[in-house]
Amino acid sequence: MLKRKVMLGVIGAMLGALLQGCTAGQHPSQGETSLANAAKDVTIPLEAGKMKNPLPETGEVVSQGQEVFLGSCAQCHGADARGDTNIGRNMAPPAMDLTSAHVQHWSDAELFWIIQNGVRLTGMPAWKSTISDNDTWKLTHYIHNLPNATSAPTAVPSQAQSVTSTQDKYALKIPNGLAFSEFRGYEGWPVIAISHNGGAVAAILGNPAMISAYKAGIPGNGKPFPDGAKMAKVHWVAKVDASEPGAPTVPGVQHDVDFMVKDSKRFADSGGWGYGVFEYDAASGNFRLGNLGDKPPQGNDAKCGFACHTAVKTKDYVFTAYGQR
Repeated sequence: MLKRKVMLGVIGAMLGALLQGCTAGQHPSQGETSLANAAKDVTIPLEAGKMKNPLPETGEVVSQGQEVFLGSCAQCHGADARGDTNIGRNMAPPAMDLTSAHVQHWSDAELFWIIQNGVRLTGMPAWKSTISDNDTWKLTHYIHNLPNATSAPTAVPSQAQSVTSTQDKYALKIPNGLAFSEFRGYEGWPVIAISHNGGAVAAILGNPAMISAYKAGIPGNGKPFPDGAKMAKVHWVAKVDASEPGAPTVPGVQHDVDFMVKDSKRFADSGGWGYGVFEYDAASGNFRLGNLGDKPPQGNDAKCGFACHTAVKTKDYVFTAYGQR
């Protein structure tokens, strides 16, 4: 205990010296990042190391841990867990590379404590109220298996996921998740808004229930969207059309379509919304189910967008505003 107090004192003094005059807009130096990460080692209570992981380290448990990771952690740490994301890079200190020796030297019990309780003065939040103890133990097994992975996680499509050139896209269904047929006719829904992010152009569409809710002032009036409200977000690869005046950025080939549906009973554990991702293959003209290797990752459920959308919980988990027209 004395040793830990001394280490905290030394780290605190060094951080104080390094951080004089710092601002949140300045990227932390390598020394500041190293010290901040070192502080995590001494914030873990000694009692935490006495816990034992109650779950066996089987392939099934590790795979389940991967789904927890992709649903809750990949936004910051990345699908490959190396922290190379826009959010992760801009944290102070940056999100840790979970494959690194620094992280891998922590025991399952120490990782469990960090995930559940978070670490003050870093971007690591406490997940105790969101991730169950059982899922946290699964997650620790997955993290300790990361160095064994040779590439970003992917899912092998099952026979049911395969498509043919005569595909009926409305026959596609995510196991334990959304069916494409739940959004039949989305192509003709009114446009809520458009967006251009990175290399993609998107149109966000809404069914009549969604549009009516927007016109009634939801979510700005503090009321939630009604059950039955649906959204579709169609992504195209962005391209510059030099033949048009001003060489505008316009939609190229389609990339995917993402869906959201409000059903407060069916999706009570994901904010009342169900999410689905369907990737498009321009060469074959077919859609396929999204998988854990896609961005956003899609597991065999309807929660693929929940972690991201919690940032707008006060807007009933909806990012897009209804544009003036």
